[in-house]
Amino acid sequence: MTGIVPSAALPGATGSGLAAIAAGNQQLSADAAQIADPANGNLVGPLTDLSQSKVLAEAGAAVIRASNQMLGTLLDTFA
Repeated sequence: MTGIVPSAALPGATGSGLAAIAAGNQQLSADAAQIADPANGNLVGPLTDLSQSKVLAEAGAAVIRASNQMLGTLLDTFA
């Protein structure tokens, strides 16, 4: 394993998880602004996007959790 160098082009699992959480948060903020806008007559789209934002953030958290568990397992194995 000493010869393995992580590629700068590919984000790690934690980075991917954080990116998913950030994307979910950004989508949530945009949807909240649309819902709060009194001129917006169509609330169906932003309201359905809220659940998508939640799933995206939960998926990012699951990726980070799995990465942490894998790291813990590797540490237990090699310690």
